Amino acid sequence: MPPRTSGLQRDLNLLKRRWWVFIPFLLIGALIALSFGSFAGKANAVATMQLETVVQLATGGDRGLRIFEAQAMAADPRFKEKVTDAIGDPTFDYARFSISLAPISVADGVSRGILTVSILDDDKATAEKYRAAFVEVFTKEYQAPDGLYRQRFITKVQATTDTFEKQFFDAYNELRPKLEALNLPIDEMIRPRNTTAVSLLDELNKQEAELIRKAGDQEAAGDTAGAAITRRSIALLRQQRDAMADGGFSIEIQSGIDHVRTLNEKKHESYGYLNNAVVAVTSAQSDIDTSYTFSGGLSGSNKGRIAIVLAVTIIFGLIAIYTIEWLSQIRSNSQEL
Repeated sequence: MPPRTSGLQRDLNLLKRRWWVFIPFLLIGALIALSFGSFAGKANAVATMQLETVVQLATGGDRGLRIFEAQAMAADPRFKEKVTDAIGDPTFDYARFSISLAPISVADGVSRGILTVSILDDDKATAEKYRAAFVEVFTKEYQAPDGLYRQRFITKVQATTDTFEKQFFDAYNELRPKLEALNLPIDEMIRPRNTTAVSLLDELNKQEAELIRKAGDQEAAGDTAGAAITRRSIALLRQQRDAMADGGFSIEIQSGIDHVRTLNEKKHESYGYLNNAVVAVTSAQSDIDTSYTFSGGLSGSNKGRIAIVLAVTIIFGLIAIYTIEWLSQIRSNSQEL
């Protein structure tokens, strides 16, 4: 008497006899996997970057090097080109990236924020590739001492300095012949009033005070001739000083002097800002912490497609095999009756 067959053995024998039933469902699964992507949506690869810039200065603040510059860097044509090069596709449309910044805190010397970048694609691996290229380039350009984050900041401050310098020299060259015709020193006339250096007017006032004292001493000593000469020197000095004082010119000349003087002050200030900016980018420490997430589009990946094919083939194939076996047994029993 042959040994009884176990339930598992019967199932295995059944699958061996009717394995061919899986074939049509394998083909159907492949068709479903290829077409299901349009229903499942695109793959969305997201990178969340926590940014922090700290300017390591004892005093003076960050000079304007803040987290907003990092977001602006992502729109720079040079940055876009670097990302495209990292992707390896010169026809890639950079506008497919969605970029947003959420500032956390902006204080003197410290700036924090969260930059989020995402990109959609039919294929999960491709979306992750694009995301990785963006994050790689951004991290380098944000942290490197010669990266675009610092370069762009210095370039903007330098451009402001260059603008003030050009405006100053244009106005200076226009005013100079007018003051030379009046025998007035232009460099002294346009000296910023907020400077701590001794001006020519200050020096003339000092000389006048000394001459007045000298004339008094001469008169007290009975040297009337010497005192008269000193008094004439005082008059000439006052004439020279008054010729240089504000308000002693025509409206056109005075306006020109005020304009060039103001531009001279702005030029000096802008160079101070430029020097401060250099200090800021040199001492700044930029930290970045990146996390990755993914959503949608699973069927667009190779693993997703394989999973769909296997699921359709196995589930519907087993249902079909056992249905055929059940019907076959019913037919055999009916024939015996």
